[in-house]
Amino acid sequence: MLTTDLLRYRRRNGELHLQYLGDKLADEAKVIAADYVDILMHSVGDSREDIDSALDAVPVPATMRVIGAGLRKLLDDRCTWDVPAGIDPEALRREVFLAAAAAHRALDVRGEFDRTTVLSEMAQRHATSPEAIDAALYADLRENQRLVDFQPLPPDALIERYNLGLAQAALLRATRVVVHVSGDSPDAYRRLFRAARFHGLLYVVERTPEKGYVITLNGPFSLFDAVQKYGLRLAMFLPRVVGMRKWHVRADLLWGKDKKPIALEITPKDRLVSHATDFPSSGPDLDAFCAAFERLESEWSVRENNHIFAMPGEVVCVPDLVFTNRDTGEEVFLEAFGFWSRDAVWRRIEVVRKGFPARILLAIGKQLRVSEEVLDEDAAGELYVYRATMSPRAILERLRRKG
Repeated sequence: MLTTDLLRYRRRNGELHLQYLGDKLADEAKVIAADYVDILMHSVGDSREDIDSALDAVPVPATMRVIGAGLRKLLDDRCTWDVPAGIDPEALRREVFLAAAAAHRALDVRGEFDRTTVLSEMAQRHATSPEAIDAALYADLRENQRLVDFQPLPPDALIERYNLGLAQAALLRATRVVVHVSGDSPDAYRRLFRAARFHGLLYVVERTPEKGYVITLNGPFSLFDAVQKYGLRLAMFLPRVVGMRKWHVRADLLWGKDKKPIALEITPKDRLVSHATDFPSSGPDLDAFCAAFERLESEWSVRENNHIFAMPGEVVCVPDLVFTNRDTGEEVFLEAFGFWSRDAVWRRIEVVRKGFPARILLAIGKQLRVSEEVLDEDAAGELYVYRATMSPRAILERLRRKG
């Protein structure tokens, strides 16, 4: 993913305008991209220092240096770097330094330290050559890492990733992102909402009169901590939006060293291309919970929820799971609040208090400091406060409580 220092943009009238690669510039960038890809495809096994030298030798006009650096960053993300197998440079350094210190202590006043002798002794101990010991000593330094795998990308696709990467990098400085989507199928909307849930984003969904949806997401700069981690999750959500039939994004950003407010619009006119592939609809935590719940072999089964609830005030709720009683057919929904803020949880509690059309459990982490007693027994919803992970037995107990 591009970093903000690699962005190309202009500021005008309080708005940020990203400089995507248009046709002419894209054609020039493809030539550079093809050379970069060719070098990396033929460099598996080489050191990062040697590969960097080869990439540096690719002709890049001065006006395109930032673009070239961006392309290299995206390609580097597709590389796997490692130290040679069987070598632990840190442990080897410790061993060699101890041996060298012992050799120093053994010298008399006129003696001279012999590095070659120490390396030879270490080579005998490890059944290798002194040269191999010398090369392995600092194999974990960045320039000495070896390319062990590279996932090539055609130049056309790399340019598409570059343009999308500009928008993704800008969102890393967002305080709020508002997404409008319309004209799509219910299944497409469900996949979009699942993506927001999968990435652990803080969001509110509202129905629009045009039968589309408005998704208001918290930006990373609206949080007190975990800003970088949350920002990356938000950036990874953008390809899902770009893949919708009709969409529009408006983001409020804090820009520059002085973090001045500025707005960014991302629209289909930017000709961004989504590379989003299918992905698990739930996170590993929910998958593990479902597997553990089924092992209880109770009268309740659990599966991923596909139902979208339209609530009073046009707020939309998309629970994570639905439990079904095998005997009565009763359904109980569960919404898990992982990365949510305390305010967002309270907004959901108020929605349930006003009348939720089905029975629902709100699973809330203890760190959000919400008491289970805030919803009374007559409400359609019930709170389950957990410490680290949701307990299948505790959920089953609550399912049976009103059964």
